Amino acid sequence: MKNILRSVIAALFVTLTLGALLGTQAFAQKTEEIVRLKTRNNVEQPYWLIRQNAPVKVVAVLFTGGFGLLKLRATDAGVAWSETGTSYLVLNKDLFIDNETAVAIVDVPSDESSIGYTPKLRKSDAHMQDVGFIVKDLRARFPQAKLFLVGTSQGATSAAYAGKALGKEIDGVVLTASVFDWAPAAWRLLSDSNLSDFDLSKIAAPLLIVHHVDDKCVATTYAGAVKVAGKFPFIAVHGGTPVQDNGCGPKGPHGFLGREEAVATEIKNWMHARPYKTEIR
Repeated sequence: MKNILRSVIAALFVTLTLGALLGTQAFAQKTEEIVRLKTRNNVEQPYWLIRQNAPVKVVAVLFTGGFGLLKLRATDAGVAWSETGTSYLVLNKDLFIDNETAVAIVDVPSDESSIGYTPKLRKSDAHMQDVGFIVKDLRARFPQAKLFLVGTSQGATSAAYAGKALGKEIDGVVLTASVFDWAPAAWRLLSDSNLSDFDLSKIAAPLLIVHHVDDKCVATTYAGAVKVAGKFPFIAVHGGTPVQDNGCGPKGPHGFLGREEAVATEIKNWMHARPYKTEIR
């Protein structure tokens, strides 16, 4: 009788454990979709929304770097994107997603799908209108959530200018590996003042700056970031993997290579108003 009882208890324990695990996995399942909004003059503005099946407290609106050409498309394996839109934020999007945090990854609008975001376009009224439509759509979907604009490299220009334009319509701005230095003329369409002459105090919402001390990109020097940052919250990133590309891509300090998870964790801590580290080593 005792042996039978032990067997029943053991079987019940296994059943409960498996049920708990399956329940956790079901709870943690992600849903994703490409949202295509009609904005100014019937332009289509796409973004990639990813969330878990749980109440969302924070939505991070992510702006990739370079020309931002993600070319989002649905496939049998899920959403795919172009290598030209690869950045720290896109490659590590899953690190920003949890049972409290969703992400919305911004692609280029249909009228700029050939070249993408030049710095001039990232600063334009048209771009601000498009981002405004995205924010409005996310507010309707997640009325109780806080919305943060998060940009990396040239994407930081979008986040900063949209942060200024949208004022209190958003809850915060995060600038990572930001272009705080003039871009060289050799960069052709990217040659621009970037954020070197931008007044960060014009952003009404709270602002966080994240930068790697060994960033080798000519337009995103650590010295430039420190100079511009001033009194704003700042996370300095150290260490990780040495640069493996031209210095301005994701394969090195510019993309926080080797420190990806730690950077995402501290950004999320800041967005959720939790204690965060100002130094990542």
